[in-house]
Amino acid sequence: MTDYSFADLVGDEKEFFAEYFNKKPLLRKNALKDPRGILSLRRLDEMVQLEIIRPPYLRANLKGAGVPDKGFTQTVTVQGTDLTDAIVPEKVYELFRAGATIVWSSLNHLDASLRSFTRVISDRFGAKTDCVAFLTPAGKQGFSPHHDPVDLFIVQTEGTKRWRLWNPAEQRAGEAASYTPEQLGEPVIDVLLEPGDVLYLPYDTPHAAAAEELASVHLSIMVRPRMWKDLLKQTVDELVRDPEFNRFPYIGESRDSATEDLFTEKVRTLAARLTAVEPAAELDRLAQLGRRMPGNSTGTTFQTTARLDALEPDAPMRRTDAVVEFGANQEGRVQVTVNGHRIAVPAPVAETLAGLTAGQQLAAADVFPGVPAERATKTAQGLARIGLLEVAA
Repeated sequence: MTDYSFADLVGDEKEFFAEYFNKKPLLRKNALKDPRGILSLRRLDEMVQLEIIRPPYLRANLKGAGVPDKGFTQTVTVQGTDLTDAIVPEKVYELFRAGATIVWSSLNHLDASLRSFTRVISDRFGAKTDCVAFLTPAGKQGFSPHHDPVDLFIVQTEGTKRWRLWNPAEQRAGEAASYTPEQLGEPVIDVLLEPGDVLYLPYDTPHAAAAEELASVHLSIMVRPRMWKDLLKQTVDELVRDPEFNRFPYIGESRDSATEDLFTEKVRTLAARLTAVEPAAELDRLAQLGRRMPGNSTGTTFQTTARLDALEPDAPMRRTDAVVEFGANQEGRVQVTVNGHRIAVPAPVAETLAGLTAGQQLAAADVFPGVPAERATKTAQGLARIGLLEVAA
C-alpha cells in the first residue's frame, strides 16, 4: 500500500486546522492516487474467508436494522476449542446479495497496513483512531441520516457513494443521534464520492450516504480528540500519583473537622501543582498517551529481542525514555526499578545508567566498566530486555 501523509488527506494542514477542524465538513476530490491499495473488494473477500473474523469485527445491516449474529455465524472447533460465532462466508454473501451493508469494525486491529494508515491521523491528533469499512450494494442506503459523536475521515476506495452532509449544530453534545429528512433541510454538501475522494466530518455532523450505480467500499476513520475535560483529568491523574495522596480518609457522617481541613489542604496542594505544570511538556505527554492508545500502537519487540541474542560488545546501545528509580548502594549493589521490574545491579552499572540521558549512546561493552567485554555485553542484554536500554542501530 502507498504510504500517505496527513496532508494527502486534508490538503494544506494550516488551512485545515484553521478553517475546518471542529467547524465544518471538508471535501477533497481525487486526494489519494491508489485507493484500492488501501482497501479493495478482493481484500474484503479474503477477510470474509478467514476463520479468525468474528463478530463484532463483522456485522450486517439490512433495511436499516442489524442482522443478528446467528444469521451468518456457526460453531467451529479449533484445536479442541469451540468457537460459537465463526463467520459463514456463504451466508454473508447471501446477505450482501439481498441488499445488506457489510460492516468491518476496527480493521486497524486486524490489518497492519490499515493500522499504519490510520496512525497517520492518530499521530497528528495525539488521539485514538478506529477504522471501519462499509461495503454497500449498488443502489442501497446503509443507514438513515444520523450523526456520530466522533470526527470522521471518509475515504472512498471502490465504487461510488452519494453523500449528503449538513453543518453541525452550534451546540453539540457529543452523542449519537438520528434524523428524519424533514429535520435537516438542504445539505451543505451533496456529492458522489469516487475512488480516492476524501471527506472530513467534525463530530455531530449529520450525514446520509447511499451507493448508486456501483457497489461501494469506503473507510470511516473515527478519531475522538480528547475534550478539555478528558485532558485535564489525565493531568490530574498523573499529579495525584504522588504518595502524598495515597492515605484513606474517613469521610462518613461522624468525621471530624480535621478531615475537612485536610481535604482543603489537599485541594490547595493539587491546585498549586496544577499551576506549576509546564504546558508545552504536559501537552506533549498527553499527545503521546493518545498515540499509544489501543488500536494505535506499533512495535518490533520480537525483532529487537531476537537481535539481542546476537549482541556484540561494540554494538551501540542507548538509554530509553523509561522512568528509572535508583535505590541506595548496599554492599556494592543498587536496586533499580524500571517498567515494573525491580533488579539489583552492580554499583558501576547503576552509575553508568544514572549518567545517561534518554537517547544517549554507549557501546554494550561499556555498560559495566571494569569487567570483561563479554560479561558487560550480557549485562547490556539483560537491561535491554527490561526496557532500560535498546539497540541504537
